[in-house]
Amino acid sequence: MLLGAVGKIFDVGQEATGFIAVGQFATGFIAIGQVATGVIAIGQAARGIIVVGQLAVGLVSLGMLSCGLMGAVGMIGAGGRGLGLIVPLVPRLRDARELPPVSSFDQLARSTEAQGWVEARIELGPDQSARLYDGSSPLPVRVDARLRRLLAKHAGRTLLVSLCRRGADWVADGLMEVPESRLKNPRWWAIWAVQLGLLLVACIAFWLAVVHPLADGLARVFS
Repeated sequence: MLLGAVGKIFDVGQEATGFIAVGQFATGFIAIGQVATGVIAIGQAARGIIVVGQLAVGLVSLGMLSCGLMGAVGMIGAGGRGLGLIVPLVPRLRDARELPPVSSFDQLARSTEAQGWVEARIELGPDQSARLYDGSSPLPVRVDARLRRLLAKHAGRTLLVSLCRRGADWVADGLMEVPESRLKNPRWWAIWAVQLGLLLVACIAFWLAVVHPLADGLARVFS
């Protein structure tokens, strides 16, 4: 009995099965081998929950060819999110880039900050000079000379404008486009449909290729 219990805790062999299994074909909670199946699996071909291998398939995976249902890192592959040439399977609603914190001009003027970002509409005045508006009210700011030509090109648009305090005045010295919501772009609906279809296929493949073999293997370990 004792020997049997110890054998299931740690097993080494061509077809190793144990809580910790090391072998050519290893199955266990922690599996290390050429073909490894485990909650934590490391091998040339690894499948499980957290996996590392040349071919890695799991919830979270790291490998040359990597497929992680939640996340993947690898040279090439697919996953919920990933690093490398990984095809993302989970739709993203917003632009991946980080936007600066935006406040109203009144909030910025009342604060002690020397710089901030506001959302403003660009309009051309009677003299064709660019002016900044918040709704129908012009903002009491000067425009840096290096920015005037660029502002004029964006007349009629709403942009994020960087303002800096110079003495008692506020000066516009930078611009950033306000990213359009992806919900308004039909192209993204088509991309999301493809992503969700691939995600469904990946879930079915994960169930058949990982969950069933892993459950059978752990049942043998703990039986």
